[in-house]
Amino acid sequence: MIGMSQNVPFRTRARTIDHLGREQIADVPTAVSELWKNAYDAYARSVSLHLYGGHKPAAAVFDDGHGMSREDFVSKWLVVGTESKAGGAETDETLRLGLPVRPRQGQKGIGRLSVAAIGAAVLIVSKRADAPFVAGLVDWRLFENPFVLLEDVSVPIVEFDSLESLGSLVEGLRRELLTSVDGPRDQPERAERLQSAWSAFDRLERAQDPSAERTSERIRQLVDLSLPSLAPLEDWGVWKGDSRTGTALIVADINPFLAAWVGRHYGVTADEADAVKISLRRTLTGFSDPYAAEDLALDYRVIVHRNGEIVPVVARDPDFGLGFLRGLEHYVDGAFDEHGVFRGEVKAYGRELGTVEYIPSAHPPTAPRDRVGPFGVCIGAFEPEAGYSTHPPDVHAKIAGRSEAHSGLNVYRDGLRVMPYGRPENDFFKIEERRTNNAGREFWSSRRLFGRLAITRAANPNLRDKAGREGLIDNTAARAMQALVIDLLRRLARDYFGSASEVRKDLLPGIAAENAGAAEKAKAARQRTLTTFRTAVRDRAPVLQRSLTALQAARSRLDAAIVDGSPEALLAVGGPLDDLVTTKGELRLPPKPKKLASFEKTYRSYRDDYSRFAAGLEELRDVWRAETDRIQTEPDPVVARSHLGRNQKAVTDLLVRWRRDIAAMLDAEQARVAESIESDLKEFYKRAAPLLGELEEGRISLSHALGQMDSLREQLTERFAGVYDPYLRSVKQLSEGIDLDSALTFADARQDTLEVQLGRIQALAQVGISVEILTHELNTLNRRLERALHGLPQAARDTAEFKDADEARRELVERLRFLSQMQVSEGDARREINGKEILDYVGRFFERGLSDRKVSLEASAAFLAVRFSEFPSRVLPVFINLINNALYWVSDAPERRIRLGVSEGAILISDSGPGVDPDDVPNLFELFFTRRIRGRGVGLYLCRQTLAAGGHTIEYVTDPDRRDLSGANFKISMRDGIDG
Repeated sequence: MIGMSQNVPFRTRARTIDHLGREQIADVPTAVSELWKNAYDAYARSVSLHLYGGHKPAAAVFDDGHGMSREDFVSKWLVVGTESKAGGAETDETLRLGLPVRPRQGQKGIGRLSVAAIGAAVLIVSKRADAPFVAGLVDWRLFENPFVLLEDVSVPIVEFDSLESLGSLVEGLRRELLTSVDGPRDQPERAERLQSAWSAFDRLERAQDPSAERTSERIRQLVDLSLPSLAPLEDWGVWKGDSRTGTALIVADINPFLAAWVGRHYGVTADEADAVKISLRRTLTGFSDPYAAEDLALDYRVIVHRNGEIVPVVARDPDFGLGFLRGLEHYVDGAFDEHGVFRGEVKAYGRELGTVEYIPSAHPPTAPRDRVGPFGVCIGAFEPEAGYSTHPPDVHAKIAGRSEAHSGLNVYRDGLRVMPYGRPENDFFKIEERRTNNAGREFWSSRRLFGRLAITRAANPNLRDKAGREGLIDNTAARAMQALVIDLLRRLARDYFGSASEVRKDLLPGIAAENAGAAEKAKAARQRTLTTFRTAVRDRAPVLQRSLTALQAARSRLDAAIVDGSPEALLAVGGPLDDLVTTKGELRLPPKPKKLASFEKTYRSYRDDYSRFAAGLEELRDVWRAETDRIQTEPDPVVARSHLGRNQKAVTDLLVRWRRDIAAMLDAEQARVAESIESDLKEFYKRAAPLLGELEEGRISLSHALGQMDSLREQLTERFAGVYDPYLRSVKQLSEGIDLDSALTFADARQDTLEVQLGRIQALAQVGISVEILTHELNTLNRRLERALHGLPQAARDTAEFKDADEARRELVERLRFLSQMQVSEGDARREINGKEILDYVGRFFERGLSDRKVSLEASAAFLAVRFSEFPSRVLPVFINLINNALYWVSDAPERRIRLGVSEGAILISDSGPGVDPDDVPNLFELFFTRRIRGRGVGLYLCRQTLAAGGHTIEYVTDPDRRDLSGANFKISMRDGIDG
């Protein structure tokens, strides 16, 4: 009736869920973080994201929290904005799984919707201790239809007692899911609404993009493909029996950025995929507060399953935490109280400077709805230049390396990270903005800063998350916290760390002077050597190419002269050849540095061209000399005298040029040294003379003046000695004929080698210990596995899968048995070993590898007849290592052969691979030298050491005439020879 009031409720479209979930989430890392926070609220001890490759990439989130019953799933998980998040009640003790009370991370009851940003469809499986399993299936694309009412979308769920029965039940869930598209048969009114809504959505999508696949069809296809697959559940702790409770989210049709981890890009560029990988690592590596004094007892990780490999890409870093932060040269640790006053400890340039207190420049708000509340701050930083850092160069480099993944000023609430603070693109505390005004004065840099703000829900209730879980709501409290931190950073920079601080002015010159010692000079010398070498290669490369062209022209002239039989034409070729000999000397390179990095390829190209030029020139000169001797018409002495004159002139010209260049350099250097000493001669008088005036005026005493003069003399003597004594020693060494350039190059190469080896020797020692432990553990586990497998029902043992698993177990045991023969023990005895035994041994060991890679392993009759006496533990590892290397290198060769033979009374192991680069041969048997991808460079070193213990030797054969196959050839010479 007109004029009468009426209550009309809001009606909600299904699209609202999409708005609250997928569209609100900023990115994939934030979505994962939200789901992990839900696991934290469920008192999980571990939570993980798994990414699976294959035809249809999938993802899974597993936790071992308290799980859900059917009632929990219906009344909480499927209720958006549930009251459990709004209330302050603690979780029941029976659900805390023995853990202390955790502050709730969820605020709005919509975090679970983040799963929509990970993938289109999710199968939720959960187990609570006092309830059966529950499973539900959601396809988030149901909520993209703007014509569907939320009340018409239903989520199929099922209860069951054992995971084994889930396979048959999930088919029913998939069928039920389609009732939200086609409508249920027993509800004609709802079915009509749904069919009409999806028809309207199909028409809308067709109008927007006629070629695009309809959302309704994609939902049906997923069901038809029986996705999400149940296979990932095998990695869930509840499925494996490691946990009694927990929740698993199996996600299908995953986000393209996640699919990129397992090799599927789906329209995402490689650069975009790399950016998301970096973001995921940076975001989730710092998921929990690493600087907290108390451990959250939550283990988290991201694991990629790809091509049979299981690779953890994100995990808590045990070496990164409060201890790391306190070890930095700059460190601040304190807290703001409820009035905004900061109190804390400060360390600058490695020195503890005590407690500081800062009263805020502007008092923060105190109204209950606006106040910030107390919060903690800890920050560490390091100097950008190693020369001004108190950290040793190697430590400085490691810290700089860590900054790639861990730098930034993060915010943590109750121990878990608040996004997006601390990310490179976020500048909430205006650190980078201030640096653009004056980088030195402001000091702080997001990429050189590690730290966090620690807020809590109890102490900072007004610091609330945005609906999109990406940052704090921009309210008075958030702005006040921002202002307090900005003020603190500016004052710390001005008082302690920045270019305007007196502390920096007092301490930095001494640090810089200390660092500018012998190590820094050696580094500069190494850099000069590298620069000189690179410059020489670049400058001489064009000359080398012209010389190769000239060599070809000389060859053509020589061929023509030989054909014509003209002595004059033949002798005329001698001049160009002599010029090329002179050029050859000029094209020689200075000593090669140990490390060339990316320049190695350029150098090797030059080296190969130079070798070709030198060999071609020598060959041409041999031909020229022979032909000159054959067809020359002048007497031998005349020809020889003419040749002597040309060679003498070439040598003389070279020496005269060197004398001129050296004399000019010495003259310039002598003038520089004279000027430097002339200036230093005046230094003492210039600084000591003013003391006489002060003494005459009575401002200082005689003893003070004399003491100052003596002190100044000591300072200058020490400074000048550090400059001129090393110079004099270097000149003396040059006068004694010592090649400082070669000596420095050798020392640098040796130092680089030792530094690398020292860093890896500890790892190698640990590997040895680990092998001993693993050998014992693997044998024990094999016995358990064998008992368990053969305890299965006969029906299971008759399956192909069981036989494959048992075969893999037996093969593992066989490998262990082979390896045990190589282990030196007290029971190992010297005995006769023959070639056939060795061939059979390595053939069985590498049987699968040889077969899979289609490599032939062959032996000559002479090798099969070889006999010698030795410990098996001394010989068998050598053949295993050598054939393992050969198997790697021949895998991509057109012809794949490995051959065992005999040559010159020694054993020869050869392959048809690419062989060893000539530059690598001298380093081949060094510990940790390798050119293999993911190689460790231990095998050949151990081969040489093992054989040397018995008086035997191994060498790499470089002479092509002594090789059996075209690739790598290793010759083993036994101490007492070989019979056969």
